[in-house]
Amino acid sequence: MIQALYIFQSNTKDLMYNKNFQSDEKLEMFDSFFSALQTFVSELTESSSESLNTIELGEYFVLITRILETLSDLVIITDKQDIKDVQKLIPKIIKIVLSHQDLFINWDRKPEKLEMFDLKIIQLIFSDKKLISGSSLTTDQSTILKSIWEQKGSLSEQLREDMLKEREDLEVKYSTEENFLKKYELSKNLIEISEKLRDDEKFIEYQTESKSLKDEIKDRKLRLKYYLDRVKESLNYSKYAETYSYLYSFCLKLANFADPQLISKYKTLAKTLLNRSKVPKEEFRRVKDEISMIEKEINEHLTLKI
Repeated sequence: MIQALYIFQSNTKDLMYNKNFQSDEKLEMFDSFFSALQTFVSELTESSSESLNTIELGEYFVLITRILETLSDLVIITDKQDIKDVQKLIPKIIKIVLSHQDLFINWDRKPEKLEMFDLKIIQLIFSDKKLISGSSLTTDQSTILKSIWEQKGSLSEQLREDMLKEREDLEVKYSTEENFLKKYELSKNLIEISEKLRDDEKFIEYQTESKSLKDEIKDRKLRLKYYLDRVKESLNYSKYAETYSYLYSFCLKLANFADPQLISKYKTLAKTLLNRSKVPKEEFRRVKDEISMIEKEINEHLTLKI
């Protein structure tokens, strides 16, 4: 099975095209793993010659072919048992690349221009059923990560000790952090350090937790938008009791998501709606204006955090 296909610019090593033959769910769930893999194959192209290079990577092979006409490097990751079939396929892939030669030579970083190229690649790969069914890179992340890190060489002892100390400090912050947005950022830092430390267990552990946090953040943002929409709608129709209810629910959903001071501010605004008969008209007008600005304020808050 062909696991992934990349095309890098030879001189800059920038990624011009990639196609991972995994499900969208796996791509999202294991994005840190695929990022580490992509970085590794990019580094491999630096030492590639004009002829075909074959590098073993656990139960897989990485095939690197330089395409001189487009000043690019074709990289394919495939199962060991399929390497001969893939080698026969490479000239056909190169032919497709050359049929779009101008796009690669004058690459302007606009992936949408490669849509027709992408379609031809998919049709070619899917024409051979043997190359689109079988194992998945994600089933044996640990072995692949170890293989990558072995080929990269070892860290100096001092650097390793420094990184371990840095990770320990981050783990303490991570375990005590209650804000999901900040915790998500910490998880990405822990993934990065675990990769540098060649620690596959911690890498996979924090990758999994990072995905879980990301899903929770996405879900929470949708719920927040729902309540904000109801707040605006009820406020426009002067249904202040409903506005209070929706705004208070919105505040509850902000737990583990925003600073306590911000949540407290919104709760105070909500309570003012219930006590509007005791509030001067000018102050009540100001409260309504502040409530109408919550969406802009919270969007800026979330944008800064993730």
